[in-house]
Amino acid sequence: MDKPSAYAIPKTLSQSIYNHLKDAIINNSLKANQRINEKEIAQRFEVSTTPVREAVLKLSAEGFVTIDSHRETVVKEISYDELKDIFQVLGQLDSLGTSLAVDNLSPKDLEDLENLTAEMEKNCHLDSTEKYVALNQDIHKKIWKHIPNRVLRSTLHYVHDQMLRYSYAHLNALKKPDVLETSMKEHREILTALKTQDKKKINNLMFKHWNSRLQPSSYEEGIREYFTSQRKGGVQRKRENITNEKGGVSAKADTPGIID
Repeated sequence: MDKPSAYAIPKTLSQSIYNHLKDAIINNSLKANQRINEKEIAQRFEVSTTPVREAVLKLSAEGFVTIDSHRETVVKEISYDELKDIFQVLGQLDSLGTSLAVDNLSPKDLEDLENLTAEMEKNCHLDSTEKYVALNQDIHKKIWKHIPNRVLRSTLHYVHDQMLRYSYAHLNALKKPDVLETSMKEHREILTALKTQDKKKINNLMFKHWNSRLQPSSYEEGIREYFTSQRKGGVQRKRENITNEKGGVSAKADTPGIID
């Protein structure tokens, strides 16, 4: 069996395992309520359980997994209310961050943002939503690089990582009528405000960009549909975990997709 891709990252063992598990949670290979078997991960990485435990504890501190009183680790459930909280925080932080970053954007930076926005426009259709979302993230991250306040910059990245767990909910919402077009319109307006250095408009646009997402709309409907489907799957995974505790499921079945 090939070694996990995280081996290619020149980090400490625990950091490599952390990166691998975090990516698996974000891309939905590890699903909500799915148990993480530390011994099996250690065997796959050919390490002791110590760096695995360190990685799991870091994931727990960041809210990606939960650890119960028996030291069993499961992927934390995602929820509509948590996503709403994340959008509210991003609305405030990104409004401030982008308005601070605008003074540090060079003509070359603005040209790059214009090119990324144009590329988004090319991918603004249902057959290319994943590419569209990736470009969307690239635009935000490029702007955040120029935020002079390091605390604000690192906090934005931390909250954004929390939002990545909801990528599939976002993709589901983008399939709803007019959602892609509305998103693209917002990004065109943001680019124009950056080019004119209109800080008041930037502040208002970024706040609206995040906070309007869970107002009654086609987007919000798509988010709710996703959570309905996830709740059904989560109930099933909880039942599988209980069955496994009674010895009815093999240890291999306990951690599908972890190192594949």
